[in-house]
Amino acid sequence: MRRLVFVLLFVPIFGLAATPTERLTGALSILKELSNIPDSGAFVELLRQSEGIAIYPSLIKVGLVIGGQYGEGLVFKRDTPTAKWYGPVFVKLTGLSLGAQIGIQNVGLVLVLMNEDAVKSFTSSNVTLGGNISVAAGPMGRSLSADTDYKLQAAIYSYSVSKGFFAGLSLQGSVVQVDEDANKQFYGSSVSALDLLKAEPKSKEVVDLVNYLNSLIYLQPAM
Repeated sequence: MRRLVFVLLFVPIFGLAATPTERLTGALSILKELSNIPDSGAFVELLRQSEGIAIYPSLIKVGLVIGGQYGEGLVFKRDTPTAKWYGPVFVKLTGLSLGAQIGIQNVGLVLVLMNEDAVKSFTSSNVTLGGNISVAAGPMGRSLSADTDYKLQAAIYSYSVSKGFFAGLSLQGSVVQVDEDANKQFYGSSVSALDLLKAEPKSKEVVDLVNYLNSLIYLQPAM
């Protein structure tokens, strides 16, 4: 019965798949929303240390006896010595949870990928967050704590945004998958996710997103 309730709730949501271009424009909107929140300075500082980023413009959370979440997003790899970004690889995220919960929530999700292993985890067919790849809620505030090296504590830091505010969100046990169909649609052929993370930005939507990321990292003063 629980599985039936879950399926009935999620079927209409899963049918609303965004095109790759829509994901890119949505990702830029969510990134702007997050970076304009007054307490997002810590996020920008983490981004300066990162080796990649994953953005899910719309992550749907549904709960009724059991809960689940589903999102369609994209991943970029950052080469810090050259200040270049590569990608995107289009990805999906799914998760289930048990316990008292009810309702529907739609949030934007941004994952700061702190090392190469975190970036590569998004190129595998199925990776569970919180398993071999540690994930934690991203620190909030106008700056990072001076005595804390966040880069050594978690591979991924998550930020979820809902209507201009940070929203609590657990990603433990969520599964990341490469969205082969979206990648084929965007690039015109089947290419491995690892190879896509060697691709330089070309389309206007990708360039706009990369330019905004660079404006946060290199143009904003360090906190």
